Amino acid sequence: MNETEVRKLPKKTIIIILILILFSIAGFLLITFSKEAKIKEVLNSKGYNNIENVIVYNVSKVEDEETRKKGDLYKISFTNKDSNKECIGLIFKSNRKYKEDIECK
Repeated sequence: MNETEVRKLPKKTIIIILILILFSIAGFLLITFSKEAKIKEVLNSKGYNNIENVIVYNVSKVEDEETRKKGDLYKISFTNKDSNKECIGLIFKSNRKYKEDIECK
């Protein structure tokens, strides 16, 4: 029988891999928190002042059917503390203008 030799990875390579993994996780968290902060700011300007648990599920590039302008569509959910309701909806951003379609239950 022919046995195959298994070599261990060098410590330097393992450290480099771990550092890359940590940078990836930090980058992901930074992007996630920045999206949530941006949406909180937009919701505050639209009159939803006392909110918590803001979650941005998805950001898509779409085109507005009325104006034919391209923009970003945010799919979100949050809890409105004033009315104690769970709200879900869409926010469309085009040329620094925001349109929202939010339903609270």
